[in-house]
Amino acid sequence: MRPELYQRLRCPRCQGRLGLQVEAGTYDDVTTGWLDCLACVERFAIISGIPRFVPCEAYADSVGILWDAFRHAVLDSALGLTQNHDRFLQQSGWTVDELQGKWILEVGCGVGRFTEIAFQAGANIVAVDYSTAVDVCHKNLGDDPRLHYVQGDIYGLPFRPAQFDYVYCFGLLHRLPDPRSAILHLSTHLKPGGKLAVDIAPPRWFRRFGPTAWLRFLTRHMSRATALKFSMALTNALLPVQRALGMVPGIGRRLERLLPIAPIDTLGLCTREVQHERACLAMCDRLTATHHQPGCRDKLTEWLTDAGINDRQIFATQWIVGRGSKPVAHQSNSSMSTPTQPRAA
Repeated sequence: MRPELYQRLRCPRCQGRLGLQVEAGTYDDVTTGWLDCLACVERFAIISGIPRFVPCEAYADSVGILWDAFRHAVLDSALGLTQNHDRFLQQSGWTVDELQGKWILEVGCGVGRFTEIAFQAGANIVAVDYSTAVDVCHKNLGDDPRLHYVQGDIYGLPFRPAQFDYVYCFGLLHRLPDPRSAILHLSTHLKPGGKLAVDIAPPRWFRRFGPTAWLRFLTRHMSRATALKFSMALTNALLPVQRALGMVPGIGRRLERLLPIAPIDTLGLCTREVQHERACLAMCDRLTATHHQPGCRDKLTEWLTDAGINDRQIFATQWIVGRGSKPVAHQSNSSMSTPTQPRAA
């Protein structure tokens, strides 16, 4: 952890200032240590250079172990693709030139599929994830003065308000218990004039009524580790069947939807091995996620309005995308809502 990140941190419980105790490393690059709230006396660990603002059991979760096993499966740089690059620029509406030297907050970084795109644009990135996928992101992208990592909760982000020029959250909102509250929390960390971009999965009949929904009745009663093993085994069994169904002339793509596995055309133009890894990741996400809260254009418009975001643009790709900016001259607005604190996802 470097001073540039430390200066932006605050206690996520009370917004109090944090004292720093270094156990390994230096004050310019802390490897192990503690952050102590000077107001409410909460204490947060720094492990492997990453400040941890989540319960101790989240330090070594099974989701992070899964991502570590397939840590290159979704990275453009590892596969020679531009899939994440194209999606990032299309959904955010930002340009590479405008991000140069700016401070960006990414919430739900996973293994860094979009982190590396913003980093390559020359921005200073603070990448946040609730799980130990943030450690995999660190492993993928390494150490750099412009890269900072935090393990934290979207409903209690450990930063001073209004510190970031850009904030984005892609691929996460539909996995949260309260997407609206999450957007309200994100907006508080934008500087006046700062830009926000989010997306959420749209409602799909096969997710609600298809085989995936039936299987979730089983996996919700399993431990996370058991559910992950079940999901991997199911992918191994069904992927060859799906490939065969997809070759049926005329109706192949429709037949693929009958199986609880990501359609081949959504896995990207990559090798069969990488397609298998991506299918495993998608299956594990579908069957082990605690929440599934799809959204629509009207709801996303309402949430961004409640968060005080202006110049709103809402549109659909494979996702429902919303973006806009925070007013430069912020005035009190009785229609703006105050973020609440739902249980962590």
